[in-house]
Amino acid sequence: DPELLRAADKGELDRAGIEAQARRMLRDRRAVQRSRRFVSEWLDLDRLKALRPNPQRFPHWDAALAADMRNETLAFFEEIVWKQNRPLADLLNAQLTFVTPRLAAHYGLPMDEQQAGERTVQYDLSSVPGRGGLLTQGSVLTVGGDEASMVARGLFVMHELLRGVVKDPPPCVDTTPVATGPGLSQRAVAESRLANRSCTGCHAKFEPLAFGLERFDGLGAYHEVDRHGNPLREDGTILFPGEEKPVGYTSSAELMDLLAGSRRVREAL
Repeated sequence: DPELLRAADKGELDRAGIEAQARRMLRDRRAVQRSRRFVSEWLDLDRLKALRPNPQRFPHWDAALAADMRNETLAFFEEIVWKQNRPLADLLNAQLTFVTPRLAAHYGLPMDEQQAGERTVQYDLSSVPGRGGLLTQGSVLTVGGDEASMVARGLFVMHELLRGVVKDPPPCVDTTPVATGPGLSQRAVAESRLANRSCTGCHAKFEPLAFGLERFDGLGAYHEVDRHGNPLREDGTILFPGEEKPVGYTSSAELMDLLAGSRRVREAL
């Protein structure tokens, strides 16, 4: 901008001058707008516009709900990073979010619709089990598809938060998500892969990362049993790359705290 060009022309961009200019530019609203664009690209939020879940299983899905999910994540990011000036890692376990009455109903959060109207409002999650942070928002949870695939969700955590690397599956492997059924939850599907010697070498690195998210269905609604009556769990273990032993957790909230407190996650962010 003109001020930065003026400082350059005057030879003021030494180390202290660069820092001063950077801080000045960060106070500009355009910095917030640019960072929101970055978050949208990082989490591929535009994917929601093209999302077409099974209408028989998810009859309430529409463009308005998709927009609510996108706006939830962007408003949450702006609140934590810009308004509250908190560390980026707090994006993973902050106990608040932003919802419309439509999105609150989808999540099962009580809300006074007359008070909120169609507006997006801040919602306190401190007394809501399971929710809190980016990984429990619909915009992110939908990466798992209709079946809430632990493969897709686990890979997201591994690639985007832990900077982990895993090889692509061999061409001969059928990667179609395995559907749930009576006595077969998504966790049971995952555990069967982990018990297979030809699969576990890779899948053990990322699928357990999603065990704490099993109670969220393909569109991010929270359930303690799935549509077949299978009980859903939220406990598991997480092995941070470079660490010797995995760490156990008993709830999704504990998983979020472990991720937020991880040096590797902070470095990745």
